Amino acid sequence: MSDTLDARLALNRTLLQVVQAGDLAATKECLKAGADAWFESDEEDGLGWSALHLAVVANSPEIVQFLLQRGAIWNAVDPRGFTAAQLAWSLNYVECYQLLFEEGVRHSMLMNMLSADDDDDDGEQADEEVDPESGAITLRPEGNELANSNAKFLQSRLIFVTDDDGKERVLDGDSNLVMAAWESDIMDRTANLLCADLPPKFSVLNIGFGLGIVDTFFQSYRPGRHVIVEPHPDALAYLRSKGWAEREGVEIVEKRWEEALLDPELGSFDVVYFDTYSQDYKDLKKFFDEVPSLMNGPDARFSFFHGLAGTNDFLYDVYTRLSELDLQSIGLSTQWHAVHPQLTEEVWRGVRREYWSLPRFLIPVSRMNL
Repeated sequence: MSDTLDARLALNRTLLQVVQAGDLAATKECLKAGADAWFESDEEDGLGWSALHLAVVANSPEIVQFLLQRGAIWNAVDPRGFTAAQLAWSLNYVECYQLLFEEGVRHSMLMNMLSADDDDDDGEQADEEVDPESGAITLRPEGNELANSNAKFLQSRLIFVTDDDGKERVLDGDSNLVMAAWESDIMDRTANLLCADLPPKFSVLNIGFGLGIVDTFFQSYRPGRHVIVEPHPDALAYLRSKGWAEREGVEIVEKRWEEALLDPELGSFDVVYFDTYSQDYKDLKKFFDEVPSLMNGPDARFSFFHGLAGTNDFLYDVYTRLSELDLQSIGLSTQWHAVHPQLTEEVWRGVRREYWSLPRFLIPVSRMNL
């Protein structure tokens, strides 16, 4: 048994050598002989890179594609947390990056379809993460954090904090940031893109109140009907303390969006916006499917807070494309608008996990294809 393992290890190390040399023929021979396409080096004898990382370093799109076809994990990370695609981007190896990007989108769409089938079979949504060994993207935090379960989050307490500069933050019971003032520039631009050209007394539906940042900007455009769906008791208490329930034209729906959308009296809207906490892309995709019935005509528009994979630029690009394709499948075309948020260290003080670290934030604006 030991001799067999030693032989396989030697073969895998040979694979890394021929991949790094850019030798496609030798790579095929190694895999035919039983080498593992997903194999990665030890930090002691290398950089902890996988065969896919080394194929990128060799700038060999052919080897990248072959390894992916043979089971290489497209989103595997090295000891420093970088994927092969991020390495390709840093080296400006466009073909390699595009292959990995397309594989990420394809794989994610497949996993989402399988996940949807599981939900239909089970009748309820599972809270567990997908095993990272499978290569599937997951947005759920590790362990039993509140951000990992919407039901647990809604039963937990929120912590509202005012920093020394007077700006507010809200954290969950695990000290994960739910919303903070750094998002204001994003919300300001979002409201402008969605509302600036609409006639007076337009209607807007916002899913998720948080600190009410985007709702405040929506109000500056004087909507005639402004519906806010918010299920968390502490967020609702904060909302009332700020006088939102008494504002003219504002309606507060104290339900989860999944329940609120069942009400036939909810109606349709000129603007629909989605920004929830402790839900992942699978939940967002379910909301996508409801959007066409919530839009009241050809001039209506939809957007969501695109914080998906907000600490990994490659996965962020994958989710950008994935969401665009999913929206396209229900008859919506999407334009993306970039903003560059300014974050300070103060934002993350006392926070367990940062949820955003990228220099560019993309705001989607989706409209009906006519």
